[in-house]
Amino acid sequence: MNRIRRLLGGRLRAARRTAGSAIAACGILVLLIPAAHRTVGALAQAAALSQPPAAELRAGEALGRIAIPRVQINLAVFEGTTDAVLRKGPGHLSGTAWPGLTATGNCVIAGHRDSFFRRLAGVRAGDVVTLSGPAGPRRYTLAESRIVSPQEVGLLEATPDERLTLVSCYPFRWTGPAPYRIVWIGRPLSASAEHASAPSGSRGRTAAGAGESPARSGALR
Repeated sequence: MNRIRRLLGGRLRAARRTAGSAIAACGILVLLIPAAHRTVGALAQAAALSQPPAAELRAGEALGRIAIPRVQINLAVFEGTTDAVLRKGPGHLSGTAWPGLTATGNCVIAGHRDSFFRRLAGVRAGDVVTLSGPAGPRRYTLAESRIVSPQEVGLLEATPDERLTLVSCYPFRWTGPAPYRIVWIGRPLSASAEHASAPSGSRGRTAAGAGESPARSGALR
């Protein structure tokens, strides 16, 4: 009987050591994977700085830049919204408009709430967004936001009018896959509005002196 107890006790101790090692390994992976993703993003953003605006839409390639100065967003935008693309930066939803490369319409850009679009939590109506690409900079004013379910994709569809649509998961502070999406809609700034909003020292300059649904896919979380 004592021999059986010693045998069972040894096996239990070995099982505990094995389980402890497995838990430790999982903990290391939990820390390493996000760090690796951040490194991929930082390298992709740095490489995009030296690249000219894209002349055509190519999956995974940098298209241009998006800037929202008030919340200090200034990022390269890449073509596509797969998880691999969104690790590099905000992604342009394939099939939607892009100034200078497609017909006028709805340009949709998506980004992760816990990385590149984290600062989107601080934007508000009236903020100016600059989209730079092959056609030069285009400026938009954020007009309204909506909170929708991942199945509600109507705001991402083509429109006859020019607009910029920004998408991220919501709430911004949420553990695990977020249950909603926040959608910001931007309208083009008219020439008169741009003149009125420009600093007094810059008025009169030209613009050159101063371009798979992410709401439904698992790429956004």
